[in-house]
Amino acid sequence: MDLQKFKSSQAKLAIKSIANAESFSVDLKMDQPNRDVDPNQTYHEEIFDTSWLRLKSEEYHFYRKEWVEVPKSKRELDFPMHLDIETTNICNLRCPMCPRTILLADNEFSDLGYMSREDYKSIIDQAVSNGAYSIKLNYLGEPLSHPDVVWHVEYAKNEGIVDVLMNSNASLLSKKMSEDLLSAGLDGMFVSFDAVDPGEYEKQRAGTSIGKVIDNVYNFSRLRKEIRPECQLRLSMVMYRDQKWLKQFEALKVMWSEHVDAVGYGYYHDRANVEYPNVPGFYCAQPFQRMFLKYNGNVTICCVDDADKTIVGDWREMNLRDIWNGDLYKNIRHNHANGSYQKITMCKKCIFPFAK
Repeated sequence: MDLQKFKSSQAKLAIKSIANAESFSVDLKMDQPNRDVDPNQTYHEEIFDTSWLRLKSEEYHFYRKEWVEVPKSKRELDFPMHLDIETTNICNLRCPMCPRTILLADNEFSDLGYMSREDYKSIIDQAVSNGAYSIKLNYLGEPLSHPDVVWHVEYAKNEGIVDVLMNSNASLLSKKMSEDLLSAGLDGMFVSFDAVDPGEYEKQRAGTSIGKVIDNVYNFSRLRKEIRPECQLRLSMVMYRDQKWLKQFEALKVMWSEHVDAVGYGYYHDRANVEYPNVPGFYCAQPFQRMFLKYNGNVTICCVDDADKTIVGDWREMNLRDIWNGDLYKNIRHNHANGSYQKITMCKKCIFPFAK
């Protein structure tokens, strides 16, 4: 069996449940742009507990202050504060809203695989030697599907990365995995949890069950209090136009308010076929803060570019510092700093300037 073709057919089945009408793109108020420079402009969060934050180091708090101040002042750093690392592009689910599912359905996804230890070590070593503060294991793959995931966390922490984070669907977050990740030094677990209703959940997170993930997240919550209370635990969902999803979010808050630090949501919108008008004065924080390293070697500039439309280098062939300071990346920062972000094709498709 051709695995890629099989996954493509499964992806097509999954995306049938998401119609274009669910996108928030059609509801944007173009006369009310948001000019504030906030990297989380499309994310709504409600916080329950900040006790984990009080346990963080002085270095962590300095880094988080810089996270805000660097883009606000349009200050150019010699190296990004943060690296998003796709250690694998393999995922065990077929979530209909996920760009990965859509790319698979269109037969446009890259070859599947796992990052080698040698490559990961090189990335972390470069990050540490250049003063990066944080990494996040995430993007279009599920980090827990990589057999070296515990080592990924442990190596980064042992080498001096201040903040080691992970995005996950939590379907593979067994009790043993939770214990191992927390003991390795994980600093943040961000779980996608898209509904409280079992039927809706299993449509959104196709390939797992809500009961399994509830058990996994609850066990992680309990274990982190014992092993690593400074590890942040946050749940998030995708918000659609139908009002039933706001009800699901309210139920999510009730279900988890005593067990996680925060819950939030980000808006679903169509990026493939939409370009937004220019917003004078807007610029984005991400090109000043972080760099995205894809499993296939591509380096991209932000979380929106899932289809690799704005490639600034290849981490397999180039030094990370050279990529960050190269003409392609510098021109992107220059365009944002000077109010010309729409010169970048990918940035025309971004909802950030209009997000509330």
